[in-house]
Amino acid sequence: MKVLSLIGIALAGITSTALAAGGELIINSMHSDPTSKKAFETILGDFKKEHADIKVTVNTIDHESYKVQIRTWLPNNPPDVATWFAGNRAKFFVEKKLVEPLDDVFSTTTGQFSEGAMAAISFNGKKYLMPTNYYHWGFYYRKDLFQKAGVAAPPKTWDELIAAAQKLRAAGIIPIAIGTKQAWPSAAWFDFINMRVNGYPFHMNLLSGKGNYSSPEVKKTMATWAQLVKVGGFPETAPAMTWQEASALLWQGKAAMYLMGNFISSEIPSSVKAQVEFFPFPIIDPKIPTAQVAPTDVYFIPAKAKNKANAKLFMTFLARADVQQKYNEVTGLLPVNNKAKIDVTNTFLKSGQQILGQASGLSQFFDRDAEPEVAKVGMDGFVEFMRYPERTDAILSRIENTRKRVHR
Repeated sequence: MKVLSLIGIALAGITSTALAAGGELIINSMHSDPTSKKAFETILGDFKKEHADIKVTVNTIDHESYKVQIRTWLPNNPPDVATWFAGNRAKFFVEKKLVEPLDDVFSTTTGQFSEGAMAAISFNGKKYLMPTNYYHWGFYYRKDLFQKAGVAAPPKTWDELIAAAQKLRAAGIIPIAIGTKQAWPSAAWFDFINMRVNGYPFHMNLLSGKGNYSSPEVKKTMATWAQLVKVGGFPETAPAMTWQEASALLWQGKAAMYLMGNFISSEIPSSVKAQVEFFPFPIIDPKIPTAQVAPTDVYFIPAKAKNKANAKLFMTFLARADVQQKYNEVTGLLPVNNKAKIDVTNTFLKSGQQILGQASGLSQFFDRDAEPEVAKVGMDGFVEFMRYPERTDAILSRIENTRKRVHR
């Protein structure tokens, strides 16, 4: 009897996920581009070695098709694990009870994921998503052009940014590069300014469809943005340029700064690399906690998954620092687990890890956090605003009317 009792105690200490052995694991992935696919295959190979008794099937679907198809198969015939985005894009499925909570998986990772990362994957007090990588946004700037214009240091406040823009214009240099031929680069400006003026909770509530674009708070955001437009902060040719064409202004020494995601760091020509450095988006209201824009890739378990025990094993595997490190050595992005190591010689990654690790919240980007139709009208409106800031009220009314129709 004593032996049987000891066996019972031992078994009681084993979690349900640890007891999972054999069976299947079906994963639907939207990571179809070569780099992200290779990264996923690299760590999946390690998972298969650790759990050789589990038959793993991966269905890779191209990015755009995946975004459409997920709404069909998720409620009806889901896989055991699926890839997606953090923030409001995931919240939509969570509110429809289509996503399994992961609080038990995160119970062993205390302190390994930042407050900002947790805010992006948690809803109604529960954790639902496993973040694997993200990348930061901020200003890439030319040290030599700052020096030429008499700008002593990267701006830390909005007033300093305005002052720097004025000095650069006086020196014949475009202060900030941007190309809005595709509308999305303008959205980063709205994201950052709105979070700096009104705070992360207000911003996320607005983009989820519960706020009002014609509110005094949003008008204050636009009025702040207009200050930079009115001092000539942006190139007059912005509507005719793509984001890559705008980046050439920076490389050619015609523009001094560029608000962009860290993917731009791989585009820097070797001839100017020594002159390009990074600084985070400035503070506008020091009383507002600092949130950042950081598009985050996640994995989740559908609520109707057939092999949840194996799916939990996979999520526990994805959470590990060594796995996230290996994954992102291939992607070139930042691991979300702060125990994972990065290339410390890469100053841009090092800066990104620091600011995202300290962030109070992470926005996923306007067109990920807002409903697609609202995002389209919003981004078109932001492009118009950057040329005609006097049209602010009419632009916000159009966005608000779209929000009301979409979220009625």
